Amino acid sequence: MASTVVTTGASSVRYVEWGPIIAGAFAAAAISFLLLTFGSAIGLSMASPWPNAGASATTIGIVVALWSVLVQISGFAAGGYIAGRMRSRWLESSSEGRFRDGAHGFLVWAVGIVFGAGLLALGGLSAIQTSVQSAALVGAGAMAGATNSLARNQPFNTADYATDYLLRSAPVATNQTPGTVTTPPTATQTGSDLRPEVNRIFSLGIRDQSISARDREYLALLVSQRTGLPQPEAQKRVDETIAEAQRLEIQAREAADKARKAAIVAAFLTAASLLASIIAAVSAASLGGRHRDEDTYPHFMGRRFW
Repeated sequence: MASTVVTTGASSVRYVEWGPIIAGAFAAAAISFLLLTFGSAIGLSMASPWPNAGASATTIGIVVALWSVLVQISGFAAGGYIAGRMRSRWLESSSEGRFRDGAHGFLVWAVGIVFGAGLLALGGLSAIQTSVQSAALVGAGAMAGATNSLARNQPFNTADYATDYLLRSAPVATNQTPGTVTTPPTATQTGSDLRPEVNRIFSLGIRDQSISARDREYLALLVSQRTGLPQPEAQKRVDETIAEAQRLEIQAREAADKARKAAIVAAFLTAASLLASIIAAVSAASLGGRHRDEDTYPHFMGRRFW
């Protein structure tokens, strides 16, 4: 007896439909851009260039963060709903259909995130290329003054400090007039010549959180020689300068620590918003699939939306 094989064509049906997914991703990007534009208008209306006017920086930062999270969730929810609603329905159970609808919503989120990360990467590469070209143009005209600038602002090197101390020609105070100093004939350095050495002394002191007594005495003798101040006054000025340098160093470290904490908060907020947008995209895709199966229309505030 001859047997006949009947093909149903089920194998030709694609498990993942990229058309609705890409359409949902584009819809999410467009809605996000619309909401971000609207949010920028709100932010500009809250800010003010005048003192004691407009919202504070903290308030604006909180509003911007919340609005950004809301925009991301709303955009991916809309994209997921479109993908779920436009996906073809197969001969499948309701539970399997809900899973496939949610999977398409998840893929809308994944495509949108990868696409956005690619745009950010391209923007970063473009900015780096522009910076390199600008630096090359500026550097060609700045080579003449680069040597002096590097000499004054070179990074601290322990060997440089050791060399300074080894070859140091310290000023010698005279016994004739209190508070006046003279220098040996070989110590004919000017203020610009002494600045790199003094910078290295302060760099070592800031790094180690203290300046040795011999360096303090040396700095006081230099100040007394350059300004004509009595030795006690010169020593007092040196101590005040060291305290001020350490205070500024502490302020810089506190500012860096605040920036680190702000970056941590921003990273956690970004991760939380991404997680919330996944849930929104999957849930909205399932809702769109249910509306497709029930042949109903989306409603907003009791009225037909689409």
